[in-house]
Amino acid sequence: MFTALLMILVADLLIFVHEIGHLLAARTLGMPATSFSVGFGPALLKRTWRGTEFRLALVPLGGYVRIEGMNGTEEDRVRWPNGFAFQPLWKRLIVIGAGVTANALLALVLYSGVSVAGKWSGPVDARVIEVDNTILPPTAGWSSIPPDRTIDQVNDRPVSDWSEMALVLLGLDEGFHTLELDDGSGHRVWIPGSEAAKIQLLEALIPAVPEPVNHNFGEGVAAGGREVSRTAKLIAESGKLLATGSIGLRQLNGPIELARVSERTLRMSLSQFLAFVAFLSLNLAILNALPIPVLDGGHFALLMAEGVRGKPLPSSIRRYGTLAGTTVVVCFMTFALLNDLLRLFGY
Repeated sequence: MFTALLMILVADLLIFVHEIGHLLAARTLGMPATSFSVGFGPALLKRTWRGTEFRLALVPLGGYVRIEGMNGTEEDRVRWPNGFAFQPLWKRLIVIGAGVTANALLALVLYSGVSVAGKWSGPVDARVIEVDNTILPPTAGWSSIPPDRTIDQVNDRPVSDWSEMALVLLGLDEGFHTLELDDGSGHRVWIPGSEAAKIQLLEALIPAVPEPVNHNFGEGVAAGGREVSRTAKLIAESGKLLATGSIGLRQLNGPIELARVSERTLRMSLSQFLAFVAFLSLNLAILNALPIPVLDGGHFALLMAEGVRGKPLPSSIRRYGTLAGTTVVVCFMTFALLNDLLRLFGY
């Protein structure tokens, strides 16, 4: 029960921040935003302020902001002459991009906050203090790595931390590959082919975990910015591996698994939990930035196409694009949920 409630609260926070970004941008640029809702369905609480009805709805999953004039019909033009579709293109682009920006800013605030508080060590260098040879066969070559050494490169590809190391390993073909350590030495090691074996390999490499570092405000914000950049890069790389098939769709996590991870990180420490929320917020930002109709990135791409064309796109393109985009998103969400259920029952 606690796990489910925690995930609902985290999801609502991320969606609230996303939608408040759209709302603030729309109101600042003079567009009519008539309602803002956290959740769907009948309103449990509602209050109107400066022309916007703020609602807390019964079903606490998701939310939305209603900006009038989105369809651009003649009826909209009469009723909402300053509606979304009748605004200059640059204003519409700002409003569409504001949700993604808000989630990215939330990640920056959270990463910076835990850094300033001295509770966050940032990325963990790919330094190996020990290799568990009970898991790895001696012929794999990993036992030759000296203790307390950092892996700098894999096949001439630089590796800066364990997250990058994991992504590199998951993308490698089965066979021997070359590691370069910080002492300049090279080592030939065997990389297995299956994802399960690669994950087992990563578990056998016992890392050195650094102590959290105290930062002043400026250093903390800089550290937060670096973490946002690093995490965004890793998320994008993960998406690339997923798209190319180097990582199977079975690695997709749905709401059940994310809820379990949220609970585990909260039990570890508040700073770990906040860092995980920042990671989820950045994931939501990048997901929404994808050029898929129905997502913000898709809307942004359609507006850019309108700018190149010099006039609005045909309504049929927007309609069928939205249908196709919705289908893609629902399929991925369903697959992720199915993965969660399979893991829950031990498959």
